[in-house]
Amino acid sequence: MRVLVTRPEPGGKRTAERLAELGHDPVLMPLFETAITAAVDDLPPVAEIGGLIATSARAFAMFDRQDVSESGLRDVPIHVVGPATALAATEAGFRDVRDGGGTALALSKTLSCGGRSGSGEGMPMALVYLAGVPRTPVIEAALVSENITHSVVECYKMNEISYSTDILKTDILSPAPDVILLYSANAARRFSTLTDAKELGKTLDSTRFLCLSPAISTELHRDWQDRVIVATRPDEDSLLASLAALE
Repeated sequence: MRVLVTRPEPGGKRTAERLAELGHDPVLMPLFETAITAAVDDLPPVAEIGGLIATSARAFAMFDRQDVSESGLRDVPIHVVGPATALAATEAGFRDVRDGGGTALALSKTLSCGGRSGSGEGMPMALVYLAGVPRTPVIEAALVSENITHSVVECYKMNEISYSTDILKTDILSPAPDVILLYSANAARRFSTLTDAKELGKTLDSTRFLCLSPAISTELHRDWQDRVIVATRPDEDSLLASLAALE
């Protein structure tokens, strides 16, 4: 099958390699590229941090230039959204990595149940959210509703990638992909907007849309909803298992 991969780099190339090994024809169309906007020095003092929160592996690029051990953050608990983010945290050098269940909503519930950090004496310890731009406000809303002391450090920005109509028509969407893989709500919104602007929606009349979570699927056009498939779990193995079931 011809499979369109909308995942940003470097993850997109890894997904394309997996698809090729499975006998598919992958086509890369990243919709965003990552710009790192913060460094370790932008975090509060370690003594004031009760835990870190990360909902994307991209957040850990801010630690590329400074060893986590040297920064004193190695043993600080870090609450992550799922396995891929947990792996990135471990590779960055963190030792106390806590998987939040696979989605931002599941992670927010975990934080609400046990996210408060004791104050002890002096400055209260707070959770620090290593956030991206743009983002959905699920995590912050949960922290506010539970009165959990926290701060937000915007450490990366997802910038839109532009595509000309000619490139889309003659290369990326020709022939039309059998399946499009969507990894985020932002990507689903961006893809819908892009095809609208280029008047290319009709080229996808038989294309199926594989989404990592239900929240992603709701961002796609209403006309596409009967061809949407949501992975059984919010991870790439489940997404590719759903793809195999279509063959």
